[in-house]
Amino acid sequence: MRVTARSTTSLDLVEEYVAAAGRFEAGVARSDLRAPVPACPTWSTYDLVVHLGNVHAWAATIVETGARAAPQNDEPRSRRPRSVGEWYAGKAEDLYQVLRAADLDAPCWNFAGSGDSARFWARRQTHETLMHLLDLDQASRRTTDVAALVCTDGIAEVLEVFLPRMHARGHAAVLTAPLTLRAVDTDHVWTLTPRTDAPPLVAVRTEPGADLVEGSACALWRLLWKRAPAPGSGSPAVGTQRRSASLAPAEVSFVGNAERIAAFIGSRLTP
Repeated sequence: MRVTARSTTSLDLVEEYVAAAGRFEAGVARSDLRAPVPACPTWSTYDLVVHLGNVHAWAATIVETGARAAPQNDEPRSRRPRSVGEWYAGKAEDLYQVLRAADLDAPCWNFAGSGDSARFWARRQTHETLMHLLDLDQASRRTTDVAALVCTDGIAEVLEVFLPRMHARGHAAVLTAPLTLRAVDTDHVWTLTPRTDAPPLVAVRTEPGADLVEGSACALWRLLWKRAPAPGSGSPAVGTQRRSASLAPAEVSFVGNAERIAAFIGSRLTP
C-alpha cells in the first residue's frame, strides 16, 4: 500500500476553493432558505449562507493583512434566494481574488498556530466551503459529490489542524489504544497513538492489531466532521469482526474494539 504523508501536492487549493464556492452559490438559488440544517440544529439555511459568506470575508482580510482580524457580521439586504446567492457570490469572489493575488508562502496568522503561511487559508476555505456545501445539500435532501483526493486532504486537515486545536481548547480526543484510518480509494493511511497530556500522535503508517476505521475518503471525511452516522447512532454495531455502516454514497467499515472506536468517533474532533 502506498502511504503518503502530505495530501496537497497535486491540489491547487485556490482553484478547488473557487469551484466549491461556485457550487455553493448555485445550491443557494435552489434551496429553501428557511429549511433547517441537520448538522447545525440552531441554523436555518439562510444562517448557513450568511455564516459562510462572513467567514470568506474574515479570511480575505487575514490573507490581505497577514494578521488576525475581527469576525465579520454582514448580511444580505434581502432574504430572497437570488439576492442571498448574489451576496454570497460577492464574498466568495473577493476571497478568490485575494488568494489569487497573494504569495501563499508569505507569513500569515491563523487560528491553529501552525502552518503559518497564507496557504493555510486556501486549504481551510476549501474544506469549510465543501463541508457547508454538504450541509446545504443535506438541508435540501440533495447528494454531494466531492473528489476523493480533496476529501483525503480534508482528513489530513482534521488530523493536522483540528485534533491538536481541539485538545488545546479542552476537548481531548478519547483514544486509549492505537487506531488506524484508511482511505481505501486513495491508498492513504493514518495511525493515531494515544499520548498522556497531548493530542494523539499521528503517523502515516499502519500498525498491526490497531483498531481500524476504513472506507472511501469522502465517507471518512464526513464521519470525522459528524456529517455521517457514527458507531452506536443507528449504524450496525462495531465488533471484533468487520461490520459496515451505510454512509451513502459510500461505506465505512469498523474493525476492532467497539467501545474504543465509538468513543473516538464520538469525541469532539472538530469545532
